[in-house]
Amino acid sequence: MAHESHSSGHSGGHAHVIPQSKLIATMGALTGLMLLTIFAAQVPYWFPAFAWLKDQHLLMNLIAIGIAFWKAWLVVSIFMGVKFATKLTRLFAIGGFVWFTLMFITMIDYFTRPWEPVKGWEAGNSSALPRNVARPE
Repeated sequence: MAHESHSSGHSGGHAHVIPQSKLIATMGALTGLMLLTIFAAQVPYWFPAFAWLKDQHLLMNLIAIGIAFWKAWLVVSIFMGVKFATKLTRLFAIGGFVWFTLMFITMIDYFTRPWEPVKGWEAGNSSALPRNVARPE
C-alpha cells in the first residue's frame, strides 16, 4: 500500500499564522475601545461642562457607532483573518457589511414611517396593516 504525502487536502499555499503577540495587542486594543465607549457615554454625566451632550443624541450615537466600527474592523480583519485572506474572501466580507447596511436602512425606513406627521391620519395606534376602508352600503 503506497503512502501519500502528509497533505490535508488543501490546494495552494499555507494558512497564515497570526503571532500571539499580535492577537494579544488586538485584544488590548478592543479592551481599550470598549473602555472608550463607556467613557464617551458617561462624559455628559461626569463633567458638567459637557452636560449639553445629553441632548445631542445624534452626536453621541455617531461617536458610539464610530468606535463600534473600529472594534468590528479589528475583529474581522485580525481575529477572523480577513486581512490575510484572499481577495475573494475580502470581497465576501465587504459584501456582508454592504448587505447588512442595506437591510438596516430598510428596517429604519419601515419602523419610522409612523413618525411622519401626515395630515388626515388617524390618532390611533399605527400599524403596517391595511386600514379599514368605509364600504358603501
